[in-house]
Amino acid sequence: MKRITKLLLAVLTLALGCQEGYIDDIKPVQAGADTAAPAITMTYPLEGTLIRVREDVTSMNVRFTVSDDIEIAKVVVQLNGEQIAAFDDFLDYRKAVKSFVYDKVTTAEHTLTVTATDIAGKSTTQSVKFEKVEPYQPVYEGEIFYMPFDGENIELVSITNPTIVGNPGFSNSGKKGSAYAGANDAYLTFPSAGLTNPGFSASLWYKVNATPDRAGILTLGSTDKSRNKGFRFFREGSATNQTFKLNVGNGAAETWVDGGAAASINPTTTTGWVHLAFTISGTRAAVYINGQLVRESTYTSMSWADTEILSIGSGAPNFVEWNHLSDRSQIDELRIFDKALTEAEVKTIFEDN
Repeated sequence: MKRITKLLLAVLTLALGCQEGYIDDIKPVQAGADTAAPAITMTYPLEGTLIRVREDVTSMNVRFTVSDDIEIAKVVVQLNGEQIAAFDDFLDYRKAVKSFVYDKVTTAEHTLTVTATDIAGKSTTQSVKFEKVEPYQPVYEGEIFYMPFDGENIELVSITNPTIVGNPGFSNSGKKGSAYAGANDAYLTFPSAGLTNPGFSASLWYKVNATPDRAGILTLGSTDKSRNKGFRFFREGSATNQTFKLNVGNGAAETWVDGGAAASINPTTTTGWVHLAFTISGTRAAVYINGQLVRESTYTSMSWADTEILSIGSGAPNFVEWNHLSDRSQIDELRIFDKALTEAEVKTIFEDN
């Protein structure tokens, strides 16, 4: 009986509240004049994107965003003048984020065109040119791994996709085309099989984001997280000083390659791309910035024991000490070599790119 009484009181209170105007009336809002044509932002492919796969015919994930000041009526997608998709039903009538797979991309140059029309009949057309090319051929001696990050996380020498952890993105203003854009708790991993030569080198272009103030960049750590195995290439410092360091394990001990001030940049003044490289041989490890040697250390050969995965854009999961975790910085043109590059070879790669 008490429950029924309470329910009746609640209904009566709600009714009286409505009569007294406690609940606002729903008032229609005029949409306003349609003054602007739709805007289109392409996500993939981008202008100049190169698709390299072993298949003669492949697929691609077309991604774009259309927005309008009042309402989108229709979006049509064409490849080389032939319609391959059309959309006229939008959950958000002012913004449409679209993605679909097209599976008939042949080896050739292509033009992708997106045309968006609003309810007033105004249209916008945007086109990008891309190319499906023959499989990538290594450019430099000893090059066994290459990632250009052109809107896809794919390694082009072996045509291998990484394991993607979290939600890393892409920047449209890469060193060449687009670039890997790091995010919180995000990174890529590859199996380390095939990397276990006595010599090892890596080369990449890097645009630092000093938040957080430390992060892993490229890590081949052991499953037991011992710094006596594998290597760790990372940065640490402050908002005005970031130092790049390399740590290498020989199985029994670790060696630090810490260049101090010579291996540091000021993110407030160095806002563009810098070229980073490091080399590991049986007796020496070295770090380079913009083609110049900034630090080298001697040691005995690196241990590959229990190093199962290579992490890109983080120290995780096998180098999490001192919070060297995910990196929000941008990475482009990542190359790995199964040899220790000479100083002259590092400089050549820097100058070529």
